[in-house]
Order: sequence, then C-alpha cells, then structure tokens
Amino acid sequence: MRWLLFVALAGCAALVLAACGGVITIGPTAPGDGIIIYMHANYVGTSQQLAVDVSNLADVEGPCLKGDDQSATARWDDCVSSVRVMSGWQATLYRDRDFKGPSVTIKADTPDLTRVPGPCSGSFNDCISSIRVSRQ
Repeated sequence: MRWLLFVALAGCAALVLAACGGVITIGPTAPGDGIIIYMHANYVGTSQQLAVDVSNLADVEGPCLKGDDQSATARWDDCVSSVRVMSGWQATLYRDRDFKGPSVTIKADTPDLTRVPGPCSGSFNDCISSIRVSRQ
C-alpha cells in the first residue's frame, strides 16, 4: 500500500520519510523544538530539524548516497556528524535502526560526533541509523 501525506507551513521545517515506496512528511517542526542534525561537524552542511522519533534514517531523504548507485535517493542513514539540541530537549542516537544497538543520549549541542565514543571507528560519527527525540 502506498500513501502520501504532506503538511507544510511557512517558516517551519518538516521531516520527509519514505515508506512502502511513497513519501511521508511528518511535521511541521516548530522553531526551537527538538534537535537539528547536520551532515558535517561544527553544524556545517545539509541539516534537518527533528522533534519526533525516527526508527530508520534510511527512510529519511537526506544528503548521503551509499555505495556507487548514483540513481539511489540520498538519505540520512549513517550521515550525521553534529547535532544541535534545543533547550529542554534531548536525543538518543542509535547505531542500528528500530532503536537497537549501541546508543548514546545527548542533552546539549554536540559539534563533533567523532568525539563521542561509539561503535564506528571508535565514535558515533556517520554511525546513526535511528533517533529518539524527547523533552528533558
């Protein structure tokens, strides 16, 4: 079954997910809510604001292609290098989809995930496949 839900409001960010071949937009995310993930360290590059749990970042359209398939859609899976945490929020970053595998909870801005000990070459840099976002 394919379905499409699109919600957009001026000035707000939205999360785009793919499911069953379709695209789901979950949002909008109000400014100041949740977290912002970035492609590169020090909050550089493509970013996405999240205020909801994401069980599989491979379903979220993003900046990174895996492998040599240039026809594939870029995703956020294993593509996060820094995270801004809005006041009163926290995020738990998981190595594997469906909130499994090694994890770390962050409650403050994290400019460089290479400095956060984890399972991928010793850090969580480019090593996140699911995220839980919640208020502290």
